[in-house]
Amino acid sequence: QRRQFAQKLRADRAARHIQSSWATALTRIITKTELHRIQQEERVAYTRLMEDFGQDWFQSKQMRRVEVHISSLTFSETRRQHIESYQALQAAQISRIFRLMDPKRDVIFVAPKQLHEDVLDYYAKIMQFRGIKNPPGRFQVVVPENMHLTHRLSLSQGLLCSPKALKRIKKLVSGRQAYIVPDVVSHTELKISAALNLPLFGAGPRNMALTASKSNGKKLAQLAELPIGPWAADIYDEDEFFTSLAGLVVKFPHIRTWLFKIDDERDSRGLAYVDVSKIREVSEAVRYSGHVAGHSSSASGGGTAGGGGGGAAEEQTPAAVSRREASEEPALVGSDATEVRHALRRFVPKRACLCNR
Repeated sequence: QRRQFAQKLRADRAARHIQSSWATALTRIITKTELHRIQQEERVAYTRLMEDFGQDWFQSKQMRRVEVHISSLTFSETRRQHIESYQALQAAQISRIFRLMDPKRDVIFVAPKQLHEDVLDYYAKIMQFRGIKNPPGRFQVVVPENMHLTHRLSLSQGLLCSPKALKRIKKLVSGRQAYIVPDVVSHTELKISAALNLPLFGAGPRNMALTASKSNGKKLAQLAELPIGPWAADIYDEDEFFTSLAGLVVKFPHIRTWLFKIDDERDSRGLAYVDVSKIREVSEAVRYSGHVAGHSSSASGGGTAGGGGGGAAEEQTPAAVSRREASEEPALVGSDATEVRHALRRFVPKRACLCNR
């Protein structure tokens, strides 16, 4: 009987463990399904709001309207941890309230912390001096009540977790033409747009991620045929970085300083520069590479000087040549730039200067 009881006890424990695991898995599946449904509803609501906003914009900008400014730096958590004075940076865009210069525009500024009355009075007096009538009645400051949940909580996430602040914004824009003016656009801003039933004044998170990066901005300028300097983009590892840099240094030996940028950083973060003219080994390698290239080009030029005569003449003005060369990305360097690449790999990490120190 004792053995049977022990066997039944083990079977009971195993059955309870299976039931608990199944209940947990079922709850996880139901939760994922519900979250997916909510995200789909938010996307549909956002798309509908943006379509209506675009169709009615020319009529709406003639009417009195409210702008809800959410200057949130909605970065990933790993990036927020390394940004000094993160909350101060989110509150630094208080100058957005000067959008009141347009008499048809009212402003709701969402701030990460409560602003002192003296600060608000100071801005109100400046606006009165600029001829803005009744500035205290035309702008409101809303502070999410749950911004203290974590030390580096983004403003959009704090607002999304603050029902009182959301309710106050809904009350302030009730019955009026209104839209959200964001800073960094992410899926959190889409949730706020759906929660407040207000469109975003700007691109969506997918388009913003494509157009806001430094490399895509350069490509857009190139497509617009604007003058741009020599550049290289879409670099994903160290070898590719030094290969591209060596190609640029060899192709443009008259350029002394090269600037490096991390694609998705902002302000002065993620910037560094190096003056290659102060690195003797790099200068000597560039001169040697130019000497080798000059000999090879003269040898190849002698064989083709007399050939062909019916081709169309190509524009060779200095401005056109400079614009064409700058718009071309550097090709993979050959053996003549190997010494330049080795010298850059050795000395750039030691001589590069960070811009945000």
